[in-house]
This record gives sequence, structure tokens and C-alpha cells, in this order.
Amino acid sequence: MASEPKPNPDFSQAQREIAGRADEAGRVASDILGSAKDDISRKAKDVAAEGKEALFDKAQLAQNTLTGAVAALGGAVRAASEHLANSDQKAAAKFALEAAGSLERMSASLNDKPFEEVLAEVRAFGGSNPAALFGGAMLAGLALGRFIKSSSADAHAKDRPQSDVAAGRHTP
Repeated sequence: MASEPKPNPDFSQAQREIAGRADEAGRVASDILGSAKDDISRKAKDVAAEGKEALFDKAQLAQNTLTGAVAALGGAVRAASEHLANSDQKAAAKFALEAAGSLERMSASLNDKPFEEVLAEVRAFGGSNPAALFGGAMLAGLALGRFIKSSSADAHAKDRPQSDVAAGRHTP
């Protein structure tokens, strides 16, 4: 019978040494990967924070622009209300005056609140009252259009000679 070969002590020693080195290399690689993961995570958070800050700055600028536009629209609707009152259209003038007051209050509210709160309120209002949002925009547009039309007609009448106005003649 053939006898089994005896394990070579040098070979077993080499195997243990290689296994130890492989384990050590695995630990080092794991440490390096962990460190790289932490660095990437930290840098990603920094970039996200910078992006959020830039976005917040842009949103704040948009909010300020919107506040100014709403205030200007409120002023235009108020002027339209005065014009309507002078034209003996009291009911329309009252409605326009109330709308102007609402726009002016909204402008002041937009100016006083943080952007996140304003955005949440607009989303909530638009989601629960889409018809009111659309109707308000339509009424504001109609009132502003009527005001602009009457203002341009008044300016045109002032440019015509008084003899044409008295005679009822229209000059283009």
C-alpha cells in the first residue's frame, strides 16, 4: 500500500502566511473604501448644501419679484376702482377696491413670510381652490384690461383738438 504523503511543513507555513497577508490586505482595502465612502458622502452633502443655498437665494429673489408684482397689480386695480367710481359704476368699483385691498394684503403677507411657508400656502390654496385661483386671475386681468383701455381712450381724447371733441368727430 502506498503511504500518504506527509504534509510539507514549509508548504503549510506558506499557506498560513499567504492567508494572513490576504486577510490583512482585505482589512486595508476595507479601511480605504470606508474612508473614500466617508469622503464622498461628506462632499456630496457639501455640494447639496451649496445647491440648496443657491436655490433658496433664487427663490427669495423670485418671492421679492412676485411681491412687487402683486403690489403693482393691487395699485393698478385700485386705480381701476377709482376710474370705475368716477364712471358711475359703483358696484364694479367696490368689487375692484376690495380686490385691490386683498392684493395689497397678500403682497404684505408675501413680504413678511419665509419662502418655504409661502410656497406651502400657495400649493395648499391652489390645490383646494383651483377655480378661485383661476377666477381671481381672470377678474384681475379683466379689470386691468378695462383700466388700460379707458386710460388710453382718455389720453387719446386729450390729444384731440377741442373743436373735434365738441363736434363729436372722431379723429384716428
